[in-house]
Amino acid sequence: MALNDATTTTGDTPPPDLGTTTRCAAFTLPADGRAVAEARHLVREQLSNWGTDPDGCDTAALVVSELFTNAVVHTSSQAIACNVEATPDQLLIQVTDDGSGPSTPMPQRANTHDEDGRGLLLVKAVSERWGVGPAEDGDARNVWATVRTNRA
Repeated sequence: MALNDATTTTGDTPPPDLGTTTRCAAFTLPADGRAVAEARHLVREQLSNWGTDPDGCDTAALVVSELFTNAVVHTSSQAIACNVEATPDQLLIQVTDDGSGPSTPMPQRANTHDEDGRGLLLVKAVSERWGVGPAEDGDARNVWATVRTNRA
């Protein structure tokens, strides 16, 4: 998978409409670091069941892991929701907190020895687009990414 320069949108940017979405799955987990692995597992398993290629499953799992981790670490949310939509060649991954974070997520520049600060840079590298906007209820924040994929 080649690294690309994803289009980043921030602020009040809703996720794109995939139009002919053929599949959709959603789940909510506690905002706890242990739930990150569960989120990764649920997404990978669902996409595999839908016939998504292994690289697409891996990329989606990475994106979910990074976005879910950010919601756990940078908000005081009690629960975090994840929604995955799939067309034959594209995924839309959305992670929504409960609106208790202090700021809009932005990529950071990590120093060589920093243990964190690279999550959104990874999301940007493997996504076609990503962005941040308000969730439907107005208080929560929705961070989303689109990923190109193939059905196996």
